[in-house]
Amino acid sequence: FMSPFLSVLFICVGLCGVLIHGWGPVGHSLVVRLAETQLNSTEFDWLRALVPWFLNGNLSSMASWPDVIVNANTNPIGYQNWIWTKELHYIHIPDWNCTYFPERDCQQDRCAEGAIKNYTQRVVAPLNRLIDETQRQEALYFILHFVGDIHQPLHAGFTSDKGATLVKGTHFPRLIDLNVSIIR
Repeated sequence: FMSPFLSVLFICVGLCGVLIHGWGPVGHSLVVRLAETQLNSTEFDWLRALVPWFLNGNLSSMASWPDVIVNANTNPIGYQNWIWTKELHYIHIPDWNCTYFPERDCQQDRCAEGAIKNYTQRVVAPLNRLIDETQRQEALYFILHFVGDIHQPLHAGFTSDKGATLVKGTHFPRLIDLNVSIIR
């Protein structure tokens, strides 16, 4: 049985609501940190060299950049320049069809899988007139982010649920969208 302290704690959390940061910045950062443990020293050093000097080689600090740039609250001036990237965060398959076919579900590479392929090619391409250092860095940030996104259940799902924003759930008495990053 539960101790009195734990009982009170669960009651308080239940009555007051709880702040939940779902995948969000912490989840994306964690995915990158875990991936870093799988790299050999040459790969790790090569990737860290792509990170701007002011980040001290911290790859995970940019893992949420693709969410930040596309949001009017976090990028009020420039977000419209990045709206086209919204569809790249997801993979949508037809409802109740649990098989992914890239030619059907990621036409013209306009999904997370297509974006990962595209941005990987940009990261490994030699610097030239077509790809500069900034574009290579941005490509890396997109890869770091989209690899996290495709492992999030709400980002790989049915077309009609729109990333689970149309799927409703309850958090105590309140009706909420399942794909929320903060519940209060």
